[in-house]
Amino acid sequence: MYRQIQSHLIKSLQTWRCVALLGPRQVGKSYLLKQILQASPGTYLSFDDPLVREEVAKDPVAYLKRYYQPGKYLFIDEAAKVPEIFSAVKILVDHYDPNPTGICLANSGNYLLLNRIKESLAGRVHLLPIYPFSWQELEGKKAMPGLITLMEEGEIPNRLVGGSLVEIERSREERLLWGGYPAPSFATDTESKIQWGNDYLHTYILPLVMEQFGIREVSSFERAARMLFSQNGKSLNANKVATIIGASQPTITSYAHQLIAMMVIDLLNLFVRNPIKRLAKQPKLYVNDTLLLHISLGSRFSLQAAQENSLIGSIYEAFIFNEIKKTIANNGLTAEYFTWRTQDKAEVDVVLQTNSGILPFEIKWAKKISRRDTTGLHSFLEDSPDIKRGYIIYPGEKILSISEKVVAIPDWWLFGILGEDITGIAAYK
Repeated sequence: MYRQIQSHLIKSLQTWRCVALLGPRQVGKSYLLKQILQASPGTYLSFDDPLVREEVAKDPVAYLKRYYQPGKYLFIDEAAKVPEIFSAVKILVDHYDPNPTGICLANSGNYLLLNRIKESLAGRVHLLPIYPFSWQELEGKKAMPGLITLMEEGEIPNRLVGGSLVEIERSREERLLWGGYPAPSFATDTESKIQWGNDYLHTYILPLVMEQFGIREVSSFERAARMLFSQNGKSLNANKVATIIGASQPTITSYAHQLIAMMVIDLLNLFVRNPIKRLAKQPKLYVNDTLLLHISLGSRFSLQAAQENSLIGSIYEAFIFNEIKKTIANNGLTAEYFTWRTQDKAEVDVVLQTNSGILPFEIKWAKKISRRDTTGLHSFLEDSPDIKRGYIIYPGEKILSISEKVVAIPDWWLFGILGEDITGIAAYK
């Protein structure tokens, strides 16, 4: 399947001296690089093989020169497993300065690669994240996501162009259940999807964490990871998690940062503009894929069970946050991600800080939106009067003007799941 980030990666390779591609395990980095080489000349190297790593470490400069050809791509997968390669890349990049070299360094997670870049390639490399498949990618849609319109123009359309609501609901439910990792997305039977999700932490994440961070308490890390996953959509309380699993608070904090380094969870810091405002202190946690959430929440891989157990709101919130990240990355845009919550529990789920301004989003799993749902956004907007509008993202049919400064927008419009004309703008009454 075509990855939307492919065109942005190629453009980056033609613009920057070199590029670093960062993504979680099993997200499809190797597949993407090989796909590019099917249409363009170049070489793919993988440092997963210990024999290759041993050969490279002996003389990384000579190894690199053996494979590098000006005008052709050179893709190095799992680059951080041979730290010596970064100094060799620096020598090559500086030799051809200021021209792009076509070199891409790919790695699972961002911790080791970022450390090596800081040591050797600072100012010479463009960082590019890759995430699991987006909703738009898996549906094969190519329309302009409404999120890009909001980020670049700050406006919403007078009329929406959509597709079959039945089809949209079906595809949304698929993504809420199975996420966007390639293997479970393309598996044809439910058991294979569930098995992959059950195995992901132990098979793909643990070995990398043990290698990069020297983790020895494997069972403790697994328990902590699953407990951290269950905190999705909540302010992270490391003391609470530590008490439940019988570990220290510093240990839980360390585990959380290791999962961030593996790009499995995100922690959103508080958006602070008014220092007088009494804000909550803890960052907000999101898991990077809904399938991993089902493993930890005990939803039995059923949206009906998730609904009955009041879990669906948390799952939907993670889905929307991750689709925002994917849409921004896949289209070559940049943004910083924050959350906002006062000690009085007024809350805005996601605050995007973009080059064009601030976009506050509240995420609601509800087909109907009322004025009661705007409380957090109005509190935020009162605190930041220069911000024109707040948005509620919901799985509905229409753009709704809920109040003078708050608009509800359908998720399918925000992420470009579009087709024939089905609905228009409607004012809240």
